[in-house]
Formats: sequence, structure tokens, C-alpha cells
Amino acid sequence: MRRELILLLACFMSGVVLAGCWDQQLLKDTRVVDLVGLDLGPEGKLQVTSSVIDVRGSQSQMKDLDEFHTATGITSRHLRDILDREISGVYSSSKLRVILIGEALARRGIYPYLDVYYRDPRSALNAMIAIVEGSAHDIITTTKTGTKLIGEHFNKLIQSTEHRTVVPAVNLQLICPIMLDPGDDFAVPYISKGKTKPTVYGVALFKGDRMTGKLKSEDSILYLMMDDKLAKIASLTLQVQEGESHDPNKYIAVDFQKLKRKLTVNVQDNRTIKVNLDLNIKATAIEYAKDHLKDKRNLNRLDKKVSDELTSRAKAITAKMLQANHDGFGIGRRLMAYYPDIWKRLQWNQDYPKVEFIPNVKVEITNHGIMY
Repeated sequence: MRRELILLLACFMSGVVLAGCWDQQLLKDTRVVDLVGLDLGPEGKLQVTSSVIDVRGSQSQMKDLDEFHTATGITSRHLRDILDREISGVYSSSKLRVILIGEALARRGIYPYLDVYYRDPRSALNAMIAIVEGSAHDIITTTKTGTKLIGEHFNKLIQSTEHRTVVPAVNLQLICPIMLDPGDDFAVPYISKGKTKPTVYGVALFKGDRMTGKLKSEDSILYLMMDDKLAKIASLTLQVQEGESHDPNKYIAVDFQKLKRKLTVNVQDNRTIKVNLDLNIKATAIEYAKDHLKDKRNLNRLDKKVSDELTSRAKAITAKMLQANHDGFGIGRRLMAYYPDIWKRLQWNQDYPKVEFIPNVKVEITNHGIMY
């Protein structure tokens, strides 16, 4: 009797443990999508281009198994159903690496076309997202990647610029709460066509879920530092002397090592909003043809030149942010926290462009390489 009871209990427990297998999705039955392109198609419809890989192949064979499928319809879910009937297997975005969005669609608004990814429990919410110049379809289908899959190529391209503080480290999951937050905005990588192959131009600036502007890479590096997002590497080449612009002796290349950022928001007369943004940066001179960096007076002069140049650039960046109505530093969120009564009276979309930014960048070159 006791043996029968134990056997019955074991059968019951095994049923409980195995109950979760009813919704399994076997790789042999799926076609994995590693990259998706979204474009504004004809008559204002949505055009989706998917790069599909065959996971049944060996690792060496998979390198040449990109398949491109394109469909046009109303919604992302609708197009997923269309593509599911076109490909030989179950359409799966569980291993999605990158979503590329054409600029025309991005300026229209991206949330309606990303909603399906947020509702599907199998979605890869760590997928990178980027805006492309022109059509995502054209960039996906014409890019030559050598032995890499197209999704892997764009994933590595964006990842390398993240490490160099050219673009922010963002994905589907990270942009969602900011996209729906009235007091904060986000930026994502912007990829241009380039002369021979796609190139990371800089960042696309958003207001809500709409792209409203962009910054080139030289500005996006400083923009991210102003947002206190210094990655592993950040370097710029700056002209520090007047004269012939092609003379390398007029330039210095600096690698930013440490960053201390202070941002304060003040409201004067219950109307005027002023933002003081101070950056203190420790840097290394990684190229300076004129040398003489051991001379303290010369080094102090270079510190001031670099500081003045970056302060000037910071003012230009904040002007572009105001023009694009892009609250990338979360000024609205700070007003909600520290000035709630004033926030309630504001119409932020109309009042944000009136914010006065006062940036100040101070650079100290603390290292100049192995030369003395």
C-alpha cells in the first residue's frame, strides 16, 4: 500500500513539473528572425523587411543563410501573419538582434509599430534599435557583410560605437518607459548610407515616440557626456590654434578618462527655467604634433583652449536639443520632483524650448602619453 502511494505521488509530481511544456517552441519548427526593418511604405502603409536564418544548418553553413522577406500592410502583427505564411516554418522574433527604422517612419511615430514586441512574451526585448537614413529595406538588402549574418553585422556595428561613447546603449526594453514619459526623452543610433557601406552617423533625437532631430558623431559624444554617460572610450580631435585647417600641428586629439557632471535646475519668478550644466573632465593627450606638453604654461593654455571649444560645442548642442524639442537630460522629470506645482501649470511641449541652458566644460589634460 505504501509503495502504491509513493508511485501515485511520483506520477502526480511529474505531471506538475512537466505541465509547463505545453507551449514549447522547437527550433526545428521555427525560422528565426535576427533583423527587422520598418519603413513607411506606399499609401502610408507599413513595410517590413525581415532577415530570416535557418537554425537547422551547422554553424559554418549559417553564414550564408540570410533570407530577406518583405511585406506591406497595416500593422506589425498583420505583417507578421503575412510573413508567417510566406516562410517555411514558424516566424519567430525570440532571437531578434536589431530593429532598423526608416527615418520617414521614425518622424511619424514608432510606438504603434513596436507595440507587438512589448506584448509578445517571447520577444527579445534586448534587441538594439536604430534609425536609418532613407529606407531600412534598401540598407538591409544591399549591405555586404562578408561572412557575417546581416543581424550580427549591424549588432556589432552599433555595439562598437556604444563602447566609444558615440551612441547610447539602448534597446527595446530601455526606451519603452522613456517613450511614454512626458518628462524625459531618449536618443538612439542613427545610421547613414555612407559612400560604400552603412556608417553610424551619430544619434537620432526623439520627442515622445517621434524623431525630431539628429546629432553627428562629434556632437553625440559630448551630448552623451553631458548626460553623464561616458562609456569605455571617448575621444575627439579638436583644433586648438588658428590658421590653416589642414595643418596637423593645429590639432590635438584627447581621450576623456574621467567625468564629473553636475546639473541643477532653477525656476525664477515661477516662469523662467534655467539649467546649469557643469562638466569637469580629466583627459589624456593621445596626439599632438607640436609636443612641448611638459611645459606647464603650454599645458594650461591647451586646457583652456579645449575647455572653451567644448563649452562652445555644448551650447550648440543644447540649442539643437531645444530646436528639436528633445528633453534628453530629463529636465521635465526634475521639475515634476522638485517643482510639482509649477509643473502642473506648464505645457511642456510649448515651454521646454524656452528653457535656458548654461553649459560650462572644464578639461584638464593630466596625461600626455609616454613622451617627455
